[in-house]
Amino acid sequence: MIWVKVVGVAVVMLVSGCTYGPQEELAQIENLAVRPDSLQFAVAVRYVRFQPATGLTAFPNGGVPNYLEKTAIVHLVDVSTDQIVELARIEAPDLLKTGYRAWLTGWRGDSVFLQLSGCPGSECYGDLLRFHHFALSPNAEPKTVTGRPEDIDRIPGMLSRAPGEKVYMRVSADSKVISVRTDDSEPFTERYMLQSSGELVAIAPNR
Repeated sequence: MIWVKVVGVAVVMLVSGCTYGPQEELAQIENLAVRPDSLQFAVAVRYVRFQPATGLTAFPNGGVPNYLEKTAIVHLVDVSTDQIVELARIEAPDLLKTGYRAWLTGWRGDSVFLQLSGCPGSECYGDLLRFHHFALSPNAEPKTVTGRPEDIDRIPGMLSRAPGEKVYMRVSADSKVISVRTDDSEPFTERYMLQSSGELVAIAPNR
Protein backbone atom coordinates (compact mmCIF):
# COMPACT_ATOMS: atom_id res chain seq x y z
CA MET A 1 0.00 0.00 0.00
CA ILE A 2 2.85 2.38 0.83
CA TRP A 3 4.49 1.59 -2.53
CA VAL A 4 1.23 2.41 -4.38
CA LYS A 5 0.99 5.75 -2.59
CA VAL A 6 4.60 6.61 -3.44
CA VAL A 7 4.04 5.78 -7.11
CA GLY A 8 0.84 7.84 -7.13
CA VAL A 9 2.61 10.88 -5.69
CA ALA A 10 5.44 10.51 -8.23
CA VAL A 11 2.96 10.39 -11.12
CA VAL A 12 1.14 13.49 -9.85
CA MET A 13 4.44 15.34 -9.50
CA LEU A 14 5.52 14.30 -13.01
CA VAL A 15 2.25 15.39 -14.63
CA SER A 16 2.09 18.67 -12.72
CA GLY A 17 5.66 19.41 -13.77
CA CYS A 18 4.83 19.07 -17.49
CA THR A 19 3.58 22.59 -18.15
CA TYR A 20 3.73 25.35 -20.74
CA GLY A 21 4.11 29.10 -20.43
CA PRO A 22 2.01 31.97 -21.81
CA GLN A 23 1.38 32.18 -25.54
CA GLU A 24 4.12 33.76 -27.66
CA GLU A 25 4.51 34.73 -31.32
CA LEU A 26 7.56 34.47 -33.54
CA ALA A 27 7.99 35.46 -37.18
CA GLN A 28 11.02 35.48 -39.43
CA ILE A 29 11.75 36.30 -43.06
CA GLU A 30 12.52 33.18 -45.09
CA ASN A 31 13.41 34.80 -48.43
CA LEU A 32 12.57 37.53 -50.95
CA ALA A 33 11.70 37.53 -54.65
CA VAL A 34 12.12 40.75 -56.64
CA ARG A 35 9.73 41.26 -59.54
CA PRO A 36 11.91 42.01 -62.60
CA ASP A 37 11.82 45.53 -64.07
CA SER A 38 9.70 46.87 -61.24
CA LEU A 39 9.90 48.37 -57.76
CA GLN A 40 8.00 45.43 -56.27
CA PHE A 41 9.14 42.40 -54.33
CA ALA A 42 7.51 39.56 -52.42
CA VAL A 43 8.48 38.41 -48.92
CA ALA A 44 8.00 34.89 -47.54
CA VAL A 45 7.51 34.77 -43.76
CA ARG A 46 7.35 31.82 -41.38
CA TYR A 47 5.05 32.57 -38.44
CA VAL A 48 4.50 30.41 -35.34
CA ARG A 49 2.29 30.85 -32.30
CA PHE A 50 3.30 28.66 -29.38
CA GLN A 51 3.60 28.10 -25.64
CA PRO A 52 7.18 27.56 -24.44
CA ALA A 53 7.87 24.50 -22.33
CA THR A 54 8.28 25.05 -18.58
CA GLY A 55 8.91 22.85 -15.57
CA LEU A 56 9.90 19.26 -16.34
CA THR A 57 8.80 19.77 -19.95
CA ALA A 58 11.72 22.15 -20.47
CA PHE A 59 14.38 19.51 -19.72
CA PRO A 60 16.99 18.72 -20.82
CA ASN A 61 17.48 21.38 -23.53
CA GLY A 62 14.58 23.77 -23.14
CA GLY A 63 11.99 21.23 -24.19
CA VAL A 64 9.59 21.19 -27.13
CA PRO A 65 7.09 24.07 -27.32
CA ASN A 66 3.37 23.45 -27.61
CA TYR A 67 2.72 24.78 -31.12
CA LEU A 68 -0.69 26.38 -31.57
CA GLU A 69 -0.18 27.60 -35.13
CA LYS A 70 2.37 27.32 -37.94
CA THR A 71 1.64 29.59 -40.89
CA ALA A 72 3.33 30.80 -44.08
CA ILE A 73 2.66 34.46 -44.91
CA VAL A 74 3.57 36.19 -48.17
CA HIS A 75 3.62 39.99 -48.48
CA LEU A 76 3.87 42.05 -51.67
CA VAL A 77 5.75 45.34 -51.28
CA ASP A 78 5.70 48.30 -53.67
CA VAL A 79 8.76 50.39 -52.85
CA SER A 80 7.54 53.39 -54.86
CA THR A 81 4.55 53.86 -52.53
CA ASP A 82 5.50 51.73 -49.48
CA GLN A 83 2.26 49.83 -50.01
CA ILE A 84 2.29 46.38 -48.40
CA VAL A 85 -0.33 43.80 -49.40
CA GLU A 86 -0.74 40.33 -47.91
CA LEU A 87 -0.87 37.89 -50.83
CA ALA A 88 -1.35 34.70 -48.84
CA ARG A 89 -1.63 33.28 -45.34
CA ILE A 90 -1.50 29.48 -45.42
CA GLU A 91 -1.56 27.45 -42.21
CA ALA A 92 0.49 24.25 -42.24
CA PRO A 93 -1.52 21.22 -43.40
CA ASP A 94 -1.03 17.98 -41.49
CA LEU A 95 1.34 16.57 -44.13
CA LEU A 96 3.70 19.52 -43.64
CA LYS A 97 3.40 20.18 -39.88
CA THR A 98 6.97 19.17 -39.05
CA GLY A 99 9.68 21.46 -40.38
CA TYR A 100 7.15 23.73 -42.11
CA ARG A 101 8.95 26.15 -44.44
CA ALA A 102 7.98 28.72 -47.06
CA TRP A 103 10.18 29.64 -50.03
CA LEU A 104 9.55 31.95 -52.97
CA THR A 105 10.88 30.47 -56.22
CA GLY A 106 10.42 33.43 -58.60
CA TRP A 107 8.04 35.48 -60.73
CA ARG A 108 6.32 35.04 -64.06
CA GLY A 109 4.24 38.03 -65.14
CA ASP A 110 2.14 39.21 -62.21
CA SER A 111 2.38 35.90 -60.30
CA VAL A 112 4.98 34.93 -57.73
CA PHE A 113 5.49 31.25 -56.97
CA LEU A 114 5.57 29.81 -53.47
CA GLN A 115 6.93 26.44 -52.36
CA LEU A 116 5.79 25.04 -49.00
CA SER A 117 7.64 22.09 -47.51
CA GLY A 118 7.50 19.90 -44.44
CA CYS A 119 6.90 16.36 -43.20
CA PRO A 120 3.96 14.42 -41.71
CA GLY A 121 6.01 12.65 -39.02
CA SER A 122 8.39 13.64 -36.24
CA GLU A 123 11.46 13.46 -38.51
CA CYS A 124 11.94 15.68 -41.53
CA TYR A 125 14.76 15.27 -44.05
CA GLY A 126 15.58 13.82 -47.46
CA ASP A 127 12.87 11.66 -48.99
CA LEU A 128 10.53 12.38 -46.07
CA LEU A 129 9.98 15.94 -47.31
CA ARG A 130 6.68 16.81 -48.98
CA PHE A 131 6.09 19.89 -51.16
CA HIS A 132 3.10 22.04 -52.08
CA HIS A 133 3.33 24.77 -54.74
CA PHE A 134 1.18 27.87 -55.25
CA ALA A 135 0.89 30.75 -57.70
CA LEU A 136 0.10 34.02 -55.90
CA SER A 137 -1.29 37.17 -57.49
CA PRO A 138 -2.84 40.39 -56.14
CA ASN A 139 -6.64 40.28 -55.80
CA ALA A 140 -6.76 36.51 -56.31
CA GLU A 141 -6.87 33.43 -54.09
CA PRO A 142 -3.71 31.29 -53.94
CA LYS A 143 -3.77 28.81 -56.83
CA THR A 144 -2.33 25.31 -56.41
CA VAL A 145 0.16 24.39 -59.15
CA THR A 146 2.39 21.39 -59.83
CA GLY A 147 5.59 23.40 -59.45
CA ARG A 148 7.51 26.44 -60.55
CA PRO A 149 7.24 27.13 -64.31
CA GLU A 150 10.28 26.46 -66.44
CA ASP A 151 10.08 29.88 -68.11
CA ILE A 152 10.39 31.88 -64.87
CA ASP A 153 11.31 35.56 -65.21
CA ARG A 154 14.99 36.10 -64.58
CA ILE A 155 16.35 38.88 -62.40
CA PRO A 156 19.88 40.36 -62.55
CA GLY A 157 22.29 38.27 -60.50
CA MET A 158 24.64 41.13 -59.73
CA LEU A 159 24.67 44.22 -57.54
CA SER A 160 25.58 46.55 -60.39
CA ARG A 161 23.08 47.60 -63.06
CA ALA A 162 22.71 44.95 -65.75
CA PRO A 163 22.94 45.86 -69.45
CA GLY A 164 19.52 47.04 -70.62
CA GLU A 165 18.04 47.03 -67.12
CA LYS A 166 15.31 49.69 -67.08
CA VAL A 167 14.25 49.69 -63.43
CA TYR A 168 17.04 49.24 -60.91
CA MET A 169 16.32 47.78 -57.45
CA ARG A 170 18.23 45.48 -55.14
CA VAL A 171 16.83 44.09 -51.88
CA SER A 172 18.61 42.55 -48.90
CA ALA A 173 17.20 41.10 -45.68
CA ASP A 174 18.02 39.39 -42.43
CA SER A 175 15.36 37.61 -40.34
CA LYS A 176 13.56 40.87 -39.44
CA VAL A 177 14.73 43.90 -41.46
CA ILE A 178 14.63 44.52 -45.22
CA SER A 179 17.01 46.99 -46.85
CA VAL A 180 16.51 48.44 -50.33
CA ARG A 181 18.66 50.20 -52.90
CA THR A 182 17.04 51.88 -55.92
CA ASP A 183 20.09 53.73 -57.22
CA ASP A 184 23.29 51.87 -58.08
CA SER A 185 25.33 54.78 -56.73
CA GLU A 186 23.60 54.82 -53.31
CA PRO A 187 23.95 52.52 -50.28
CA PHE A 188 21.26 50.15 -48.99
CA THR A 189 18.69 51.75 -46.67
CA GLU A 190 16.60 49.93 -44.06
CA ARG A 191 13.02 50.27 -45.28
CA TYR A 192 10.81 47.55 -43.76
CA MET A 193 10.59 45.61 -40.51
CA LEU A 194 8.82 42.37 -39.65
CA GLN A 195 6.75 42.30 -36.46
CA SER A 196 6.39 39.23 -34.22
CA SER A 197 2.77 39.00 -35.41
CA GLY A 198 3.97 38.44 -38.99
CA GLU A 199 2.94 41.93 -40.09
CA LEU A 200 5.42 43.81 -42.28
CA VAL A 201 5.64 47.57 -41.73
CA ALA A 202 7.57 50.45 -43.29
CA ILE A 203 10.32 51.96 -41.16
CA ALA A 204 9.91 55.64 -40.41
CA PRO A 205 12.61 57.78 -42.13
CA ASN A 206 13.86 59.17 -38.80
CA ARG A 207 14.24 55.74 -37.18
